[in-house]
Amino acid sequence: MAGALMLAAAPAAAQAPTIDQIKVERRSVFDPDELGFWPLRIVNKLHVTTRPYVVRRELLIAEGEGFDSARVAESERNLRRLRIFRLVDIDTVRTDSGLVMNVITRDAWSTNFDLRFRSTGGSVDYTIAVIEENLLGTATQTSLLYRDSPDRTTTTLGFRQPRLINNVIGLAARVEDRSDGELLAGSFGKPFFSLADRYNWLIEGDTRTERILRFRDGFQVARDTLQRRFVLGRIGAGRALRASSTGYLRAGVMAQMRRDDFVAQASFDTLGFQGRSTTAAIGGWIESRRARFLKTRGYNSISRDEDIDISTLLRAEVWVAPESFGYRRTGIGPDITARTGVRLPSGFATAGLTANGLFTSDGLDSGSVVLAGTVGWLPSPRHLAVFHGTVGAIRNELPGSEFDFGLGVGPRAFREHAFTGDRSFFFTAEYRYGIAPDFMNVVDVGIATFADVGGAWFQGEGSRTGGNIGMGLRLGSSRSSELEANRLDLAYRLGNDREPAGWVFV
Repeated sequence: MAGALMLAAAPAAAQAPTIDQIKVERRSVFDPDELGFWPLRIVNKLHVTTRPYVVRRELLIAEGEGFDSARVAESERNLRRLRIFRLVDIDTVRTDSGLVMNVITRDAWSTNFDLRFRSTGGSVDYTIAVIEENLLGTATQTSLLYRDSPDRTTTTLGFRQPRLINNVIGLAARVEDRSDGELLAGSFGKPFFSLADRYNWLIEGDTRTERILRFRDGFQVARDTLQRRFVLGRIGAGRALRASSTGYLRAGVMAQMRRDDFVAQASFDTLGFQGRSTTAAIGGWIESRRARFLKTRGYNSISRDEDIDISTLLRAEVWVAPESFGYRRTGIGPDITARTGVRLPSGFATAGLTANGLFTSDGLDSGSVVLAGTVGWLPSPRHLAVFHGTVGAIRNELPGSEFDFGLGVGPRAFREHAFTGDRSFFFTAEYRYGIAPDFMNVVDVGIATFADVGGAWFQGEGSRTGGNIGMGLRLGSSRSSELEANRLDLAYRLGNDREPAGWVFV
């Protein structure tokens, strides 16, 4: 009898304690003990603290439910992923009224006046932007951006609210007014909000009138100029076949209609577009994920917590493109994404693969494959060593989709379009030391040394590569919603057939 009672009591003892109450404490950009300097008090007065419902809707545990450490950790990640908080902390305490879960959020300064300037030798690219990440404390993002690059000027207006309707249906929109065209894109739907979420659906569209410049062999003057007219409408829905806080198995369906026409600029100037293509495709997908995350500090930001995704993920899509839907011949388009990661002593390593193609009765018509890997060593928030590499290949690429390195993409000391092609590789290594994390409660200051090597070229031609070494300054706001630091680098360019060796400010 006593043994039976003990067996009956065992499951009850193993049950997780029940959360009797959830308290949400929202703090502004600066804590009360940091307000001795009067400008910081002004910042707090100007800032609208995040609304309580914005915090509560991201929590995956409700009052009356059992405590689950995995769901608590995911709730923290959900809140950090909003990029409106500088610190998120969830813990529990036993009180006279029961078990209380305390949720403390400290807001980041969300109104960012952004001035970015990139220069490599004679190439200059600057951006002026006003970005609000947390409009009136609602986690709504609005943005106005002006960019002047060597190829064109662009004015962009953006809006994003993932929980606009009934806290589950989101809307995103972007409008670009370019000196040589325009773009309008938007999406509307319900995403997966958590690992255990059961379904999603999405409607999205994209229309573009644009000029495509094609560069070769490192020359600054485009070899070809084309006009493009692009329209895409897509719908999709997915459902979790198995889901929990540790991972999921999801599957879904999708369909699209598309126009994608190109014409040489000279022909367009005299004749315009002499035709219009319309195609359609249907498809399905399946995705499996074993969730693993590493919470760390000192990767992108010296003084802020971040989540490094080291999950193992495999996603397979298959598109069916029948001849009767507007294609020249029936084709099958597989698309594979795979990535994984591991925790290392004082760091992590990740690896990923993306591959897609279009197969017809004649074999592979077009496709691409990219491999990437990253190793990060973070013995403390002040010290970071990171190594990253990518290799890729494209077959029968659409105009404008070729690899294009230069002016901040790829080896950083080379001007825009220095390396273009359907074959590419890029490797970079950087060590950063944080001199002054959260200096004066405002800025993170660091110094760095780095080395880059990479290149791109077209199959059948000689490889074109370049490299550089250097040092630089890292400045990032410790209280802003922007995680990545601004870079001011002095690089020594190892010359190649187009650009001489020498020091370059980047």
